[in-house]
Amino acid sequence: MENVRSILDAVFFGNTILQYTFFLGTIAAGIIVGKILYYFFKTKLHKVTEKSSTRFDDYFLDIVEEPVVLLTVTLGVWIGIRFLTLNEAAGLFFNNVVFVLVAITLTWFLLRFIDMLVHEYVEPLVQKSESKLDDQVLPMVRKSAKAIVAILAIIIVLSNLGYDILSLLAGLGIGGLAIALAAQDAVKNIIGGFSIFWDKPFQIDDFIEIGGQSGTVKEVGIRSTRLKTIGGTTIVIPNSRVADTVLENFSTRQSRRVVVNIGLTYDTPAARMEEGIDIIQKTIREVEGTNREDVMVRFVNFGAYSLDLEVVYWITDLANWKPIIHQVNMGIKRNLDAAGIEMAFPTETHYVFSQNGKS
Repeated sequence: MENVRSILDAVFFGNTILQYTFFLGTIAAGIIVGKILYYFFKTKLHKVTEKSSTRFDDYFLDIVEEPVVLLTVTLGVWIGIRFLTLNEAAGLFFNNVVFVLVAITLTWFLLRFIDMLVHEYVEPLVQKSESKLDDQVLPMVRKSAKAIVAILAIIIVLSNLGYDILSLLAGLGIGGLAIALAAQDAVKNIIGGFSIFWDKPFQIDDFIEIGGQSGTVKEVGIRSTRLKTIGGTTIVIPNSRVADTVLENFSTRQSRRVVVNIGLTYDTPAARMEEGIDIIQKTIREVEGTNREDVMVRFVNFGAYSLDLEVVYWITDLANWKPIIHQVNMGIKRNLDAAGIEMAFPTETHYVFSQNGKS
């Protein structure tokens, strides 16, 4: 026993082996208790919460299980430190370690709480709304909220560790200025994203045009909005530009009016013109995505070199309006050619008379 006692009383770095044993044993006990609590939450306590009328306790239990384990281990470290004889510097170091662990635990809990709140309560409400944009913007709001919590946690930890946050920012100097300037666009894009969320100028799957770029809205993120063009390519537009640029939303109207002028040659008889009008009307009505009940073709003018027809029709499939126009135009050209009805182009007819007045 005396040998064991002498070993336990041996001093290393100001503490005996016995003190180190109590220190490590307390930490081990904290880990074991944490494991037991985790098992208790997963099995016994979950059965109790499942019987309650509300689901909030089930959700809350899910988000506290892992953080409670870390908090228990942290408590073991804090108690274990009390068994050691530490100088001022070592004591401050271990106290800071405990503080950082507590901060990590609380931050972890808050981040999980935000996920739970959004997933279990906000998402069901958003899914009930008619707007598809809410579904797309919600992840952006959740990420922003979690980023704010994480940044605040870092600031609080650094401040309690004795760092002067303002001095740190000032100490960045030119580098800080460069970062700030670079961050301006990012901040503008984030603000632009929230502006899109509140103003709701469009929804997901709407067909829009921004600054000459047109396409179907597929995603609204924190920094940018993605459009899928008719050609199948993806256009990425910064949210700040979306918020500041004149935007045309074609999906807010039910149809798009198209006016086409077609000129027939002057040698086309009236009967053939009527046949051509019927061909044009039939061609448009056969194209999917057009309003078959509202097609107008009229003889409107004796042009300089053509008999002018005005064709007016409406496109109801706005997402594919350009392919529909192409299909209509090609159909008109093909069917008029097949019928032998010629479309005019600028021509001049010269009459040459001889001196006796005969041509």
